[in-house]
Amino acid sequence: MVRPRSFVILLGAVAAVSVVRHGVGIARRKTVPGGILIGDAVGYDKMSRIVLGSFFRPVAADVASIAPDGAGVLEVGCGPGHLSIELARRHGLDMTGLDLDPAMIERARANADRAGNGSEHAPSFSVGDASSLPYPDGSFDVVVSTLSMHHWDDATAGLAEIERVLRPDGRAVVWDFRSGVWPFHTHLPDPVEATHGSPLGMVSATPWPWPWKLNLVQRIEMTSADRSSGNSRSVPG
Repeated sequence: MVRPRSFVILLGAVAAVSVVRHGVGIARRKTVPGGILIGDAVGYDKMSRIVLGSFFRPVAADVASIAPDGAGVLEVGCGPGHLSIELARRHGLDMTGLDLDPAMIERARANADRAGNGSEHAPSFSVGDASSLPYPDGSFDVVVSTLSMHHWDDATAGLAEIERVLRPDGRAVVWDFRSGVWPFHTHLPDPVEATHGSPLGMVSATPWPWPWKLNLVQRIEMTSADRSSGNSRSVPG
């Protein structure tokens, strides 16, 4: 028998994921090659502050724990920029955020201005596609992406681009929905499966306790392969 409290938590979790994926019916309306545009960046921004606040805080702490001091970090699919702003402001990382939607980048820049990041730690934001990152090889120590990869048209191509822009021994960390957790969208790609054929070496794939402790999301950590030896690590059994 499902207890009332458990039912409320489950219902809230479904609502949270629904809002994240659909923006209360106002987000993700238009599709374009290479990704999905947000139909209402302002509405999505307001929604994400409420729904994703409890998600971004531990993610930011996790990224900061693996990034060298002052590391160059790229966030792919940054949306309105909250994670990049948090990592720059509180953890002093050199943040770059990228999103396919120009309206989202406009919101991210406005949010950074409001956050009052000093010039030393102000994140930069650019419009771009995960499958064709507009950065030179070896530009970043860490690349992160949150709840974005399931929208990529070609996740393997995106991961190859992430590997390209990582410095040797750099790390990539992706948070995305676990396969099969969303009852109305049964064809969500499995982020772990998407790493097959990627030049990145898998380090770990672990459940992430969000929302609440329902583990609807998984954290995938990868490392750039040693270009001289081709070595990579595998998921621990």
